[in-house]
Amino acid sequence: MTKTQSNLMLAAQGEAFARLKYMAFAQKAMEECHPEVAQLFEEAAGAETIHGINHLLAMGFVKSTKENLQNAAQGEQDEVDEMYPKMIEEAKQDLDSNEEEKQKAIKAFETATKREVVHDVMFKKAMEEFQD
Repeated sequence: MTKTQSNLMLAAQGEAFARLKYMAFAQKAMEECHPEVAQLFEEAAGAETIHGINHLLAMGFVKSTKENLQNAAQGEQDEVDEMYPKMIEEAKQDLDSNEEEKQKAIKAFETATKREVVHDVMFKKAMEEFQD
């Protein structure tokens, strides 16, 4: 990977995190009855999404639909088989976190794992049915 490609990937990851952060901030603003502030966060999140997509396009990350389905299915499978089980185990063994923090993290990881299984099946089914 070239330095430019590496920077594009870092930028895309930064934009993705900013989008998630702003959407979480918007949700909190709505919970606290500040819809006008929530809208600001949502608008910024939309812009961050466009920036991230532009970075992915610039680095040639987006391929054909068939290749994108394969990429998506593989990513979901990796999360289910490798990433989340490792994170759950590490959270359980984390001596630096308090019990409440650990339990919240474990629950978040387990919830995500269950949905990732559904996504994996969804993408694999789409790949089986895909016609060029």
